[in-house]
Amino acid sequence: MWVGAWRPRGLVALAGSLFLLAVGAAVAGIVLLRSAPSSTSTSFEIAKWLLQLGTVLAGTGFITAVLRQAEVTRAKREAWTTMLQDMAVGQDAVEGATMRLISDATAETYADLIEKCREMRTLLRRIMALPEAYQHQSELRRQIHRMRLYLKPLILEYERHYLRVVRQARLDGMIIEARYQEAAKDSRQRNLPTLPTPLAQPMGVGRLLSDGQEFPALAILRRDFNQDEIEFFPESEIDEAYENVKALLRKQIGLKGRRPVPSFDDSRGGRALPAQTP
Repeated sequence: MWVGAWRPRGLVALAGSLFLLAVGAAVAGIVLLRSAPSSTSTSFEIAKWLLQLGTVLAGTGFITAVLRQAEVTRAKREAWTTMLQDMAVGQDAVEGATMRLISDATAETYADLIEKCREMRTLLRRIMALPEAYQHQSELRRQIHRMRLYLKPLILEYERHYLRVVRQARLDGMIIEARYQEAAKDSRQRNLPTLPTPLAQPMGVGRLLSDGQEFPALAILRRDFNQDEIEFFPESEIDEAYENVKALLRKQIGLKGRRPVPSFDDSRGGRALPAQTP
């Protein structure tokens, strides 16, 4: 992973320079040592000093190289940690938007859900662009692709029905306003402070979004969602793929995953094969 820091590059240059200086000092010291007439001559003392200097420079270069590697490792771990955190936040956002849609299916909650799905697909695309996930045979890439395959039909379905949903929502607003006016008249005449039954019933957009034939991708999302826990069922396609991606990201950070990652076959339309132990 490219970490985009100038410091590791500077450390590489410094370590290389120190090693070159160490080699030069050692070679010069050896040459002077072999040509020194005696152990008490000035050239012998200079040779000893050059050898000592070469040793110091070599040790400094080694320490610098170690520091550079540690810096790169830390930067990579922080980058992967950020990706993992963004994944968790994005999944929570999708689940929260799904719960709001189920509780109140309106054009606004539907649009909010699709926006969260788009943001998740964008994040997944960013991860797929990393070198560790760029290779086609990468397990991380396959699991990310699995999540994107699940979210894509939801977005296409929204775009296909956008005009119909928006115009139905506008009509619903006019109907609700008319019902409010009628309810206000009845309340003044009969002293009824409670919400009338017509206003508590689902409107046209809600009934439209509940049609599984018109919105099959949304129906699958509803089926996979556990309203009691406000999250997707563990055996659902979206949750399995998410947990596998999260486990692989944790592995990149150096943490142990919760469960083995199943192999994946793109030819089956994103369905996972039985789990295998790595």
